[in-house]
Amino acid sequence: MIRRTAVEIVANPYPGPFSEITDFRYETGLMLLRFRNAVQVRDGEDADYVVGAEYRVSFKVDGRPFEVVVPPGLLTDLVSVHWIARWLVSRVGPYLEAAIVHDYLYVAWQSIDGQGARPEDRRFADTVMAGAMKEAQVSWLRRVLIYGATRVFGNATYTTRKPDRYVSLDTEDVIAQFPNGGGRSRIA
Repeated sequence: MIRRTAVEIVANPYPGPFSEITDFRYETGLMLLRFRNAVQVRDGEDADYVVGAEYRVSFKVDGRPFEVVVPPGLLTDLVSVHWIARWLVSRVGPYLEAAIVHDYLYVAWQSIDGQGARPEDRRFADTVMAGAMKEAQVSWLRRVLIYGATRVFGNATYTTRKPDRYVSLDTEDVIAQFPNGGGRSRIA
């Protein structure tokens, strides 16, 4: 049985009011896990992958250095794309890493005491995703389409509380599924 868990947010991933995000960098590789009995929390193919280790990105917010740390255990549906549009944007592509950071920024507010779903934090998440896609050399047209669809259709996803956002990676049933303890939060 995969145990859902809460994650303590060490640093608030939202900078507050901002004008510009520049100099985006991927600081670590992305490790995704899929369990034998994939976690199912919504429908069919959603939320059945898990971030397997801390995932870090950095950039400048109005000229100041800033870092976002995606915690291990985050549930993700990869790239959220309606099946009708998958001929143009699949669930996996050069924009995947940007989508994982975006998924985290769309749920992180729920783990911060007293924080609500603020429009400026959603705009920040969407802008970070755009910068991440540019760094990953996603074509201009795809960036515009993905960003535009996210801005138009993403509000309900952002503002809906999700009790199942993380799973524990330190349980024996998780560790046993991966060679050499690959399911552990910290990989040696």
